[in-house]
Amino acid sequence: MVAVYFFYGLAFFTLGLAAGLQSRHGGDTPLQKQIPWLAAFGFAYAAIAWLDMLQTYSASQESSQVFNAIRMVLQPTSGLLLLIFGWGVLTKITPLPAWSHLIPGLLIVPIAFVITYASTTFITPSPIEIPIDIWSRYLLYLPGSIMAGIGFLRQWREQKGQGYYDVAGLMLATGLAFLFEAFVVGLVVPAAPYGPASYYNYNRTIYDAFSGEQAEPEKPFGLMNWLDYDRVLEATGLPIQFWRMLSAFAVTAFIVRGLDVFDAIRKRQMRELQTERDRAQQLAFEAQIAARQTAENWTDALISISRHIAELEDVDDILLYIVDNGRKLLHSNFMGLALLTGDLPDLELKCFANDGQTSIVDSPVKVENPLILNTLYRTGSYCSSTDEPPASLENLCFFGENVARTAAIVQLDLDDKPIGALWIARHEGEPYSETDLIWLECLADQVVIAIQHGLMTSQLQSFSIIEERGRIAREMHDGLAQILGYLNLQVQTLETLLKRGKQEALRKELDQMRQAVQLAHADVRENILSLRTTLANEKGLVSAIDEYLNEFGIQTRIETRFENEVEGQLNLASLAEVQLVCILQEALTNVRKHAQATAIRVRIVQKRTASQCEYLLMEVVDDGVGFVNQNGGNRSFGLQTMHERAQAVGGELVVNSVPDRGTSILCRFPCLAEEKLRRQNLVLQ
Repeated sequence: MVAVYFFYGLAFFTLGLAAGLQSRHGGDTPLQKQIPWLAAFGFAYAAIAWLDMLQTYSASQESSQVFNAIRMVLQPTSGLLLLIFGWGVLTKITPLPAWSHLIPGLLIVPIAFVITYASTTFITPSPIEIPIDIWSRYLLYLPGSIMAGIGFLRQWREQKGQGYYDVAGLMLATGLAFLFEAFVVGLVVPAAPYGPASYYNYNRTIYDAFSGEQAEPEKPFGLMNWLDYDRVLEATGLPIQFWRMLSAFAVTAFIVRGLDVFDAIRKRQMRELQTERDRAQQLAFEAQIAARQTAENWTDALISISRHIAELEDVDDILLYIVDNGRKLLHSNFMGLALLTGDLPDLELKCFANDGQTSIVDSPVKVENPLILNTLYRTGSYCSSTDEPPASLENLCFFGENVARTAAIVQLDLDDKPIGALWIARHEGEPYSETDLIWLECLADQVVIAIQHGLMTSQLQSFSIIEERGRIAREMHDGLAQILGYLNLQVQTLETLLKRGKQEALRKELDQMRQAVQLAHADVRENILSLRTTLANEKGLVSAIDEYLNEFGIQTRIETRFENEVEGQLNLASLAEVQLVCILQEALTNVRKHAQATAIRVRIVQKRTASQCEYLLMEVVDDGVGFVNQNGGNRSFGLQTMHERAQAVGGELVVNSVPDRGTSILCRFPCLAEEKLRRQNLVLQ
């Protein structure tokens, strides 16, 4: 029996040691959190087994009493630890179903009865350690082992359902091992006059367990003698301590192995979670890149639209560019632009983009969709939802067979008054988001700006025509009208000289009249050349200057030379190009009338300031007589006009003249690159 007690205690000590080492590994699994209770139970029960072994060797009554006292404390303590472990395994690893909350209420009566019955045994005339041992097993070891076994069996079903068959097998074996331990540790007790043990076995067990002597029973009963130590020994030929040792080794092996597999599964789950996290981060990174790319595309589109507007291009071309790019950027099948021709509901389609087809609508097409009209009435925006009635989305996609399934509409406001609507539609796909609606509103603002610039351009053209007419009228009044009046007087003078027969005087007057006619002819030809050059903007600025200089040289017999040092296009606004040509014409007119020059050189070059801002420089140099006084006279009036023209487009004009050494005029205009950078910063803000 000494060897049996030793290995019996060694088995439970191994259980406690293995469980304790596993608990030091850490972890957040539910089973890992319950392991310390199992470790404490293993150490406590090992101490009980070894106390029994020491009690077998003990020869003195005093040491036996000490061992019994320690054993009476450890017995319920170890049972309580096992009960806590079993309850944790049953409830914490796998949550109980809802109906299980009724179990405590149903068991309270029988449990109270058992506890009452157990308490009566402590007042029976028998050693106190016997009822402590028996009822510790019945009330603590037995339910604790059963709950642990049921908990592991439930874990077996759950792991099997998740496909973890290796863990499921270990959980099944562990559950069965705990149920076996419930039998050998919690149900098989020393013989006693109550419970499954018999009175006959009770007497014999007392003497066997505590005195070591053999005695015949005083009063054999033979009732229910099938669940005590002696009955197990008679049935199996081995003491109950041997079977408890086997159960301890089995529980230890399966628990330790199960924890290892659980740890492997946890690591595998952590790897899966890390993979999912990496995938989520990758998706978030890709989404961030896509969002940044979308923002860059929109920024480029808005800057490009602003550049087209600033260059005073045709309004229809700008509107077509907006609807075509807007349809692509918003991933739509259709984008339409309609303008009010009067009061609501007089709304007509202006232009559209429909799956690659972009066009200006020449003939009137009425827009009568109620969603668009209601948006204009409400002076707001609209975005359809998934439950939008299909009938309300009809007549949104013009010049196509497909019907819109989702749409977004914004109104066009000019001076706080609706002037039209801009909308997009998809044949299939998700509804538009609030972000899409914001981008559509940005495009609507660009449409309104383009229309405003178109109106301003028309006004500027009207003002330019009026100004040019005034200039021609002044030149005709100052030049041609005066010459014609002079010729009228000269004709009268010639008539008088002819009557008097003064031939010599008549010849001089005719020479003066011939010079006046030649001067008038030169002025008329120059005015015609100026008109043709100013209005021929489609030829480009460089071509216009070159053509004008060639014609001027032919008409005046003054040698002209044009030096173009600009590579590529001249980055000037259209209005700046017109003013530059007008300044050049005025400068050459002054050369023809006043400079008496034989050669003229015109040079244009593109340079940068210290702040890296580009500007265009035009230099006009002649070899004429020059001048000193710039105040008064026609020349002074022409120079003032040239200064005003340069300042009107943000440029400046410098005139340098030295008598008998000629005159040079420097005109500097800012290039579009600087304005483009300013507009880009405004858009990004």
